Amino acid sequence: MSRPDLPPASERPQNPSRRRALFAASDLALVAAAAPSLPALAQPAAPPPLRVVHGFADHLSINLWLQGTRADSLEIDVRLGDNATAKPVSTLAVQLDARTDFTETLVVAGLEPGERYNYTVRSTKAKAVLARGTFKTQVLWQWRTDPPTVRIVAGSCAYMNDFKYDRPGKPYGGGEEIFDNIAKLSPDLMLWLGDNIYTREADYTSREGINRRYRFYRSHPTMQKLWTATPHVAIWDDHDFGPDNSDFSYSGAGWTHEMFLRYWPMPYSPPADGLYGKILQGDVDIFMLDDRSYRYPEGWPQGATDKVMYGPKQMLWLKAALTASRAPFKIIAGGSQFFNKVSTAECWVKYPAEQADFLRFLEERKIPGVIFLSGDRHFATQHRIQRTGLYPLNEITTSPLTSGLSTVRDPERSNPDLVPGTLLSERNFALITVTGPRTERALTIAIRNTEGQKRWEWNATAAELAQGTKA
Repeated sequence: MSRPDLPPASERPQNPSRRRALFAASDLALVAAAAPSLPALAQPAAPPPLRVVHGFADHLSINLWLQGTRADSLEIDVRLGDNATAKPVSTLAVQLDARTDFTETLVVAGLEPGERYNYTVRSTKAKAVLARGTFKTQVLWQWRTDPPTVRIVAGSCAYMNDFKYDRPGKPYGGGEEIFDNIAKLSPDLMLWLGDNIYTREADYTSREGINRRYRFYRSHPTMQKLWTATPHVAIWDDHDFGPDNSDFSYSGAGWTHEMFLRYWPMPYSPPADGLYGKILQGDVDIFMLDDRSYRYPEGWPQGATDKVMYGPKQMLWLKAALTASRAPFKIIAGGSQFFNKVSTAECWVKYPAEQADFLRFLEERKIPGVIFLSGDRHFATQHRIQRTGLYPLNEITTSPLTSGLSTVRDPERSNPDLVPGTLLSERNFALITVTGPRTERALTIAIRNTEGQKRWEWNATAAELAQGTKA
């Protein structure tokens, strides 16, 4: 977004793939792909010897992401239940290599639905245990039972102070205890809505700099509990993609695309030139959009029909995926806001031809259960777009996790589409909960502050988000 997110130093708030399926086997190894070795980045504290991130878990597998601090041979034992001494159901082997900054993503397959597993990661060189953890696979409820309760956390804008590379002045980031408070909730999934990292001026001019920034985040002490408390999926926005408010003209997009795939275990196979796709958590479909790879500059002529944020190919995919979806709730997740018609920052309304075409599609196809989820703005809001004869479209914006706050003034403060009482100028995250029998599903989106306290919530049923009803 434009830099109300980085005000003058005197006004800033003080601290307030490559994927390869590995089936149950003891003799499988992954060798990292070729790339130059990378220089080290100063850490806020000594990093753990092995960082582990839980990626998306489906019914039969889970993604595990690993990063060490040196070349090593690792062995991962996966066991059913919580008994760390039971016979492994799967044993995986992996080589960590400097050419990919000692990272690797494993797909642990051959699992069973609705089960809890524990794992142990050992260094075969050091003969030492480097990490332990637990995870769960999704329940196979279809044609058997009602869907399970679904709990998803969403958040955006995680600025972590790094004084050597930050702009001079008061620290811009703070409230890092939010990560432990999210971890305590043990949600089924965490959805990162972009600006998950903040590349600095020294970062986005080189491939090595972008990798260093990711390493800085992954090894940050305040984030370690969260990485293994829940599965993680992510989309990106400008600060993950490149400079502030960047678009497809950014010449380092190939680097940031490569590093996003290196550091985020992907839950789907994205197109070669973008990062969009869909996941199913319980009975909730999440459509994860790429608002950067195809984005024209906002300064492009306003009436130009070629001025797009998402691009024709991605829009065609989204329309087809929505048409095929049978989920009672369909969450469309994007980094930038969608419908804030008086936005002073980046927003889809500034790409009117593309947006109007999509809204016509929703109206003509009568797609039920659509909810929009966005980040970026450094405040939280709900905008409601009324439609004649159809249920209104609701957009929840949740931001920031740890970045500084934006000051909201008119005309945004008096936007008639802004739901009263939902403008929140605190660091926050969203907790999305879906409950109830299969034919009576109900959704709650609660905005919570750094301490995890609820600040406001919105409730809707699947029936209310059908045609011609109000929500």
